[in-house]
Amino acid sequence: MAQQAEPRQTVTETESWRDRATLTGDWGGVRTELQEKGFTIDSRLSQFYQGQVSGEGGNGWKYGGKLDLQLRTDLAKLGFWEGASFTIKGEYNFGQSLNGVGGVIAPVNSALYFPGIDGSDAYDISSFYFGQKVNEELSLLVGKINMIDLAASKPFMGGAGIDGFWNITFVAPPSGLVPPYLLGAIMSYKTDAANYGLWIYDPQDVVNRSGLEDAFSEGFTLRANVDIPVNIGGLPGHQGFTALYSTFDGTNLEDPGLELPELPAGTPNTKSERYYFAYTFDQTLFQRGGKSKEGMGVFGQIGVSDGNPTRLYWSALAGISGRGMILPGRTDDNWGVGVYYDAISPHLIDAVAPQLKVTDESGIEFFYNWAITPNINLGADLQVINPGLSSEQSVFLGTRLVIQF
Repeated sequence: MAQQAEPRQTVTETESWRDRATLTGDWGGVRTELQEKGFTIDSRLSQFYQGQVSGEGGNGWKYGGKLDLQLRTDLAKLGFWEGASFTIKGEYNFGQSLNGVGGVIAPVNSALYFPGIDGSDAYDISSFYFGQKVNEELSLLVGKINMIDLAASKPFMGGAGIDGFWNITFVAPPSGLVPPYLLGAIMSYKTDAANYGLWIYDPQDVVNRSGLEDAFSEGFTLRANVDIPVNIGGLPGHQGFTALYSTFDGTNLEDPGLELPELPAGTPNTKSERYYFAYTFDQTLFQRGGKSKEGMGVFGQIGVSDGNPTRLYWSALAGISGRGMILPGRTDDNWGVGVYYDAISPHLIDAVAPQLKVTDESGIEFFYNWAITPNINLGADLQVINPGLSSEQSVFLGTRLVIQF
């Protein structure tokens, strides 16, 4: 499981804006004073200009953006017990996106897909959860948790659609059983031999709502994972296994009387219980010594589900990414190339065949981010996708500007 990202480091007001981690600096000492009292504030503006240059629909270019603000509180500094924390994060999306166009199923811009845009609710409190670090091995999160953020620090992947890949497949690979924002509890246990995770959560998506109003009314989901550190040639890597089981009802895709959209849970046309298994890996291939962050590595994942009622039958992805190493002197730039294949449930394909042709989807993505300063990043992205809902190949180009305040 991906670990929580560390709070961004603040810097002194005397440093130039070109050298400090945040554009607005230390706010005349206020930021440092707040941290000493237990409050860490992170804010970021991400802007996107993305175009569909070929494919079904001729959707042209769209501009959109995301503003996010996170407050993390060290409750021990406020008089509570040691290791306790509280995190709350708000997100606001604006403009337009190309998600869902050209017959492409996987969102091509993850940052703008959640919490919504283009007629959906464009803002949400995407996280509000308590954390408890019991000791160096055991920690716990309880509340509404943004899974896109939780996956952001996965080695060579993640990035929340802001710091790395854009496509959801590489940001937070879909399983059909983990909502983008969930309500539940996540336990992590670290040992020298392996890291273990156990989650229990409401299977209902809590994007644009708290989830407290009908928590666990539709069942529950259990997720267990083990992540094993593996060093090859003295370089770090991981091998991981994940298993999920859910009691959440879904439409029985083998039912001959199936009609779209999905029928309400509890009707005769529903099927209870679903599962998912995955194997993941990452491996560093090169790592420059000293203080340099330059390096590169490979990553991959293979997942399989029941295929009924889960609509994604199996999926596979692989790629390579790194920092520096491409352009001379550009040691803080990061880049990546990834490919994926999503096999749609054959039961779903058969069920909707009279009305809609659905096929497997595959694609490739390349991104490169130029670190203009430590607080301003300019990126470029290319995605070539064979869509699941169209026979025409879609090509997307985009640029991204991220400013850390």
